[in-house]
Amino acid sequence: MTAALLLAAYVVAAGSGGATALSRWTWINRAPRCGILAWQALSFSVVLAGFLAAVALALPFLPLRYAVADLFGAHTLTVIEHYATPLGPWPGIAALTVVAFLATKLALTTARRIRRADQARRAQRKALALVGHQHPEGFIVIEHAEPVAYCLPGGAGHPDRHGTVVLSTAALALLTDDERHLVLGHERRHLRARHDLALACADALRTTFPRVAVFAAAHREIAVLVEMAADDAASTARERRTLAQALVALGTGTRPEVALGASDTAAVQRVRRLTAPVPRRRAGQGSMVAAAALAVLSLPVSIALAPAVEAATRDCCAIAPLAIEPS
Repeated sequence: MTAALLLAAYVVAAGSGGATALSRWTWINRAPRCGILAWQALSFSVVLAGFLAAVALALPFLPLRYAVADLFGAHTLTVIEHYATPLGPWPGIAALTVVAFLATKLALTTARRIRRADQARRAQRKALALVGHQHPEGFIVIEHAEPVAYCLPGGAGHPDRHGTVVLSTAALALLTDDERHLVLGHERRHLRARHDLALACADALRTTFPRVAVFAAAHREIAVLVEMAADDAASTARERRTLAQALVALGTGTRPEVALGASDTAAVQRVRRLTAPVPRRRAGQGSMVAAAALAVLSLPVSIALAPAVEAATRDCCAIAPLAIEPS
């Protein structure tokens, strides 16, 4: 039962205070791809800890107890003893019921949002086929009085599975050739990196668990970080100011809700970032963040398995009584 209590404490601590702690790390804006990974690792660790807490409570009557015992070379009865609760199986049954309900809710929410987004994007593509025309540089141009630049992610079931980039005639009139190339690079980076999937996962967690602060913060921060990551991928150190000028020029534009736009998410923050001196990146920073993310995800697993490890240690240290036969 101790493992379940520790996992529940981790869910509360990381779910409420994890967002505050991670938001204080200034390096995230300097390395947005690492920041996205950090927010995703923290979010998924909270979900994983909640699931494992229920499993730990229910382990004494789950068939999984045999596999855990075999994995660590412990006796099954010893493993059951380390995971048993004073109230018997009822806490485990209740926890599994709650987790099953929440998992079903999360799956339905995710599926519903993906389906709605897919339908909206199909409708948008049909409209673009009627009012837009293909530009020689590989994007679609629409007649619009406002400067608009956005992309529609594709998929296996779409004619253009790599996605579509859209610019309005007003945007083409405002942007120089260099600015246009940078904006196109920004949008195409969104499509190649499938930033829409990162946002969809964050949005599903936020919607399913509206009272968990870390999920709301992760969705908000990832929405900004994917734009910063696309900015970095689209521009070199010398081109950052040019991209900032393009963002300012597109600042009055709008985009469809299901699309990713170049200029309407944290535009002021991104312009300041692009016009500031290029931040120095530490060698091996990506590897360190990946290792830290793996450690965060491994922590709930370690807590959940700690009683089984202790059970195996007790079995290994136990000495069977010696039978002395009379001479």
